[in-house]
Amino acid sequence: MNRSFPLSIPSQESQVMNKHSEVMEGLKAHHAIIAGMLKGKRFHFVDIPDYDNIGDLLIMLGTLRFFQIHGLTPSTIATLPYFDHTRVRADDVLVLQGGGNFGDLYTSIHGRREALIAAFPNNRIIQLPQTLFFSSEDALAKSVATMCSHQDLHIFVRDIVSEKLAHEFTDKVYLAPDMAHQLYPVKSTDRGAKGVLRIQRVDKEKPYTPEVIKQLSIRTTTDWVELIGDERKLITVFEKLEWRLKHYGMPGALTALSKWFWVPVCRRFMNKAVDLFADHESVVTDRLHGHILACLMDKKHIVIDNNYGKNSSYMNQWTIESPLTTLAREKT
Repeated sequence: MNRSFPLSIPSQESQVMNKHSEVMEGLKAHHAIIAGMLKGKRFHFVDIPDYDNIGDLLIMLGTLRFFQIHGLTPSTIATLPYFDHTRVRADDVLVLQGGGNFGDLYTSIHGRREALIAAFPNNRIIQLPQTLFFSSEDALAKSVATMCSHQDLHIFVRDIVSEKLAHEFTDKVYLAPDMAHQLYPVKSTDRGAKGVLRIQRVDKEKPYTPEVIKQLSIRTTTDWVELIGDERKLITVFEKLEWRLKHYGMPGALTALSKWFWVPVCRRFMNKAVDLFADHESVVTDRLHGHILACLMDKKHIVIDNNYGKNSSYMNQWTIESPLTTLAREKT
C-alpha cells in the first residue's frame, strides 16, 4: 500500500493518532512469547552492539525495556567478543540481540554468531527478531551447515521473506516485530519542529533515491554515524574497558560495565536522534530504524526501501496500517 505525497496528516488528527497508537501497542504484544520462553530461566543477553549504528542501539534498549517490563534479569549482558563462556551452565539460555545482520553482508558479526551457536550445542539459544539476507548461495549453505544441527535453536524473524529462509536453519521459527517497538511511546520536548529531515544511509545498504523524494525540500540530511560525531570516543572508551576487564581476568565485571556505562551512553546517542527528529516536522528515511524511531515518536514520515527490500518487507508486515507512514518504493 503506497500513500500519496506530500507529507501531511489528515484533518482528523485525533483519529490518525489513535490509529497509529493502536498499531504500535499491538506490535509490542507480539513479544509475549519470548517472555514465556525466559520466565524462570537463567539467561545471558549477548551480542549487544558496541558501534555507531543508532538503530541497533534502539534494539538493545528496547530489549532491555522488554526484560524490565516482564521482570526478567539477564545474568550476563555482553558483546560477543567479550562474552565469558565459562559462565554458561547446562540449563542456561543464550539470547542473541536482534537486528539486520543475519547473513553475509556483515560477515564478522554473523561469523561470531555461528561460533557461539556451535559452542553451545546443548543450550537453548534464542535469536531475537532479525532480518535474514544472503547474497551468496554458497554462504547460505555454509551457514545452514553450521547451525542446522543445533536441536534447540529458536529464531525470531521480522518479515515473511526471512521466515522462509530461517526454516533452513531450524524448525523453531517465529514471526515478530523489531524489539525497539518496546520503547513506544518515545516522548520529546516541543522544539518548534519545522522542515523535513532526511536520514540517508552511507553504508553498503544505501539505495537509490526515488525522483519523488528528490523533489522534496529537505532541511537537514544526515546519518547515524554523522549524528554521533565526535562522541564516538565514548565507544572507544567502552571497547578499551572491555579489553582490560577481560585481559586482567575480570570477565564478570563486563555486565556491570555494560549496565552502568554503555547503556547510559546508548541512551545518550538515542536522545541525540530523538532531539533531531523532534526538531523537524517530518522525516524521510532509508533506514529501517529511522522509520521505527519516527513511529515511536508519533511523527509522520516517508520510508525509502533499502537495496534488498528490507524496509518494504518490514513495513508491509507490521506498520503499513499506520496513517503516519508512507512507503516510497525504490525505482532505479
